[in-house]
Amino acid sequence: MPATALQQEFIETAKIVGHVELPKQEKLSLPTAPLDDFLAQQAAAPWEQNSVQRDYDRLRAEIAELKTENRWDDILVLLHPLTEKWPDLCESGLDSELIRESGFVLCRLGRYDEAMNVVRPLTLSEPDNALAWYNYGYAAYEALYAGKRDRSPMAHGKRRDLIKITHSAFSKSQTLKPESVAFFYREAMVFKDFEDKPRQAIPLFEKAVENYEKLSQEEREKYHQQRPKYIRAMYHLASCFLKCQQPASSKILLERLIKEDQNRDHMSPLYKHFAYAKTLHALGENKDALDHLETATARASRTDNIDYVHELAGRCALILQKIERAWKAISRIPEKRKRPYVRWTESDILVARGRYSQAVQILEKSAERDRRSRHKSLIRVARICISVAEYEKGMDAARRADMFCSNTYGNGSREAQFWLAAALYRLERYDDAENIVSDLIRRSFHYPNLRKLAELIRERRQVTRKPVVTLLQ
Repeated sequence: MPATALQQEFIETAKIVGHVELPKQEKLSLPTAPLDDFLAQQAAAPWEQNSVQRDYDRLRAEIAELKTENRWDDILVLLHPLTEKWPDLCESGLDSELIRESGFVLCRLGRYDEAMNVVRPLTLSEPDNALAWYNYGYAAYEALYAGKRDRSPMAHGKRRDLIKITHSAFSKSQTLKPESVAFFYREAMVFKDFEDKPRQAIPLFEKAVENYEKLSQEEREKYHQQRPKYIRAMYHLASCFLKCQQPASSKILLERLIKEDQNRDHMSPLYKHFAYAKTLHALGENKDALDHLETATARASRTDNIDYVHELAGRCALILQKIERAWKAISRIPEKRKRPYVRWTESDILVARGRYSQAVQILEKSAERDRRSRHKSLIRVARICISVAEYEKGMDAARRADMFCSNTYGNGSREAQFWLAAALYRLERYDDAENIVSDLIRRSFHYPNLRKLAELIRERRQVTRKPVVTLLQ
């Protein structure tokens, strides 16, 4: 298009600077780039990319500030859905961390299925992104915890699928980043808390602890957010050792934990000292256990429910024959909050005080309300009744315990059957007693004095067996 007269005048004038005519400038010839060449576009217009980067940095800073105030709804409004709110960031490939943030926020708001749906595509588009796999597994992990925390029923199939997702996702993240603390800690918690498999959890907790302890001081400062998980991994590892009948290993680990965490309290002093007391109790060191239970009580806050601390204190004192101290400890638990395990210890203390009828009464009431462990209360009733020569009542309680287990779990209680046999023996019903005891031995049931009871039953049968009289002509 030819220049106008005014444009031509401007061009000619521009050639002269300080009345000096400049040489003609040759026009720079640039290769034409295809429109879909994003590198060429970015190189040609860096100011546009700088704008996208500034948006990204501002967004991250705003999210960080909102997180400190736990303003999860505001973060979600800011971020979700990401493709609609921040299309330029998505197009520029700066959406990976924001997708993971969206998943995390959805979890905080209890929207776990949405969180998994948001993060899962990232594991497909970036299969080598360890954090994407971790966040995907974390959403399923939080869904499982919500069900456990709220005691809300969850379909067996869904629970199984969520557990499968956690194992798959956490294992993948571990493969991609084997030096992590959190990745191994989380999967170990799935085994421990949702599957009750402490043996499978132990090597994962050990790996989490090992990974942290291998870090240099500089790395520990850089990855300071890993330290709380290191402390918790030690705590839960000690718990797994105790469940697997390794109290000595648990004790060593908890001693390290208390020393490591004494000035920081990443783990509550209440939990640390209670866990140590529980381990000492398992080792028969009940006097020292009581000292740590007193520390746990003193370090608890006003809002902490420490019924379980008082219950263990009562049991330790009972073993030490400090009956009144035991009763004082159990009495600190409000009556309306006494759960079955508290009632069991309470009844044992009452028996030690010679108040058998009251102990039986408490256990019977507990059994009426207990839908999961009713048999444990009834077995205690049977034992008390047999100890005071009320054999018919003992036999009835043992039978009810056995029947409850059969109806509820599909298998009878072998412990209840032992006490049923004991009651039958006392009632001189030796044939019935021997049938039960023989069956228990055949099924390799190990219980104190089972074989001694079998011998007593055989002896009594021989004594009471009628002799065969032969008439001689």
